[in-house]
Amino acid sequence: MFPNIYRDMRHPHKFPKAIKTTFSFTYTLDCATAVAGILMFGDSVMTEITANLIATPGYPRTLSVLMTAFIAIIPLTKVPLNARPIVSTLETLFGLTSHVSDSPTLSNFSRGLLRIVIRVVVVVVFVLIAIVFPAFDSIMAFMGSALCFTICVILPLMFYLKIFGKEVSMRERVLDWFLITVCSVLASIGSVWAFLPKSMIGAG
Repeated sequence: MFPNIYRDMRHPHKFPKAIKTTFSFTYTLDCATAVAGILMFGDSVMTEITANLIATPGYPRTLSVLMTAFIAIIPLTKVPLNARPIVSTLETLFGLTSHVSDSPTLSNFSRGLLRIVIRVVVVVVFVLIAIVFPAFDSIMAFMGSALCFTICVILPLMFYLKIFGKEVSMRERVLDWFLITVCSVLASIGSVWAFLPKSMIGAG
């Protein structure tokens, strides 16, 4: 969940109820869509039923145009929400948040202009990443290999050794460095493998 959703709620104490309601609705909708896809297309149903509808002849042309338009609208609503934590972090780093609004180094106009620039740059970066890496499975594979290994294993062990390196035993220190080395190798192999052309690895 995005922390800013909880922070921006008018009644944050209702957050658990909102989560239960939202996920119950989306779960029901997803199940209904899955059942409809199986009944309509059987084993040939794709990961997204809209792909089947657009590719199948016989459906009204208007339906394909509407679905394409609705699919194009989804990123317009999700990108600002996904980008907001990054934007908030950058604004804090550059001293553009409200708690430093009285800073004499920047005028209100300059602060507002920088905020606009940050938002535009972040969205442009999102778009460029989507263009360079259009396959969602590749992004998920990269996150599972490089990012998860780095965040969950490599960095915690390195921080642990940096802070308590002189206090831990030699056996534990060797084990930590062994895990760091193995996980670094696995993260590197997984990252490279995630972006190799599927024809090279026999995945179609």
